Amino acid sequence: MPYLISLAVLAAILYAFYQYATADSRRRAEAVAAEFPSAWRQILAERVAFYLALSKSEKARFEKQVQVFLAGTRITGVQTEVDDTTRLLVAASALIPVFGFPEWEYSHLGEVLIVPDAWKLPDAPDQEVQPLQGTLLGSVQGFQNQHYMRLSKASLEQGFRDAVDRQNVGIHEFAHLLDEADGVIDGVPQAALPPELLQPWAEVMQREIAAIQAGKSEINPYAATNEAEFFAVVTEYFFEKPEKLEENHPELYALLSRVFRQNPKKRFLQFATDPREWLKTLRGRRKFGRNDPCPCGSGKKYKECHLGQAQAA
Repeated sequence: MPYLISLAVLAAILYAFYQYATADSRRRAEAVAAEFPSAWRQILAERVAFYLALSKSEKARFEKQVQVFLAGTRITGVQTEVDDTTRLLVAASALIPVFGFPEWEYSHLGEVLIVPDAWKLPDAPDQEVQPLQGTLLGSVQGFQNQHYMRLSKASLEQGFRDAVDRQNVGIHEFAHLLDEADGVIDGVPQAALPPELLQPWAEVMQREIAAIQAGKSEINPYAATNEAEFFAVVTEYFFEKPEKLEENHPELYALLSRVFRQNPKKRFLQFATDPREWLKTLRGRRKFGRNDPCPCGSGKKYKECHLGQAQAA
């Protein structure tokens, strides 16, 4: 009898270890097998221009990656509600920079904290903290081999509300995690950059930072803070306004295309091949003013670009 009890205990221990060791793979398999909710698909189509520009097969891959990311990542609201839209915008922020790496995982990401732009302190409920500014809109902090990301909910939403303003705090912070994949956040994403391009990247980065400091660049001045912030800022630019980045900084654009294994300018141009169909898709989901930037990313005002075709569609 003691022998049988020992075997039962051993079996229970082995089963518990198996459950622990295979938890990630089982969670991934369950996420991949699940049907993508139609409500989620609508949110992505309405809010994420990157997703809307993907081909049918790419959309399917993006959706599966969203499911896997959300299945394995804690997203917690701090005195603010986290709904499906917020969770999907976090997932999109994470996946856009690494979409060229189908098997990429943010292995050291412990949790994403969503904070309001202002909140009340627990010990002073009548005192409201001032609205967040600067780096407090988003940050990445490491603790015992785990990273915790903090994102301002309003800034996260604004980053996807205007897809051509070259600013997206979610993409910015996940760019830092991509940069850190080699062990240090230093503006040199060695895990993604081919070794032969390390020197060219360093040279272009220093040249561009010097131009920003001299006031001779339209890149957000925050990029000149240090090399790590330069990489994160130009990552936002690369995915939000690729045609302008290539026009103004062709060498930088070419290097970033190698880093991310993506060519967003080409993707958006293919997407806009039939603008009337594109605008039919967008119609009724978002209102564009006559003087707003055209959603095609041309840099022109909506009234000077595709407004006429939208009206005829």
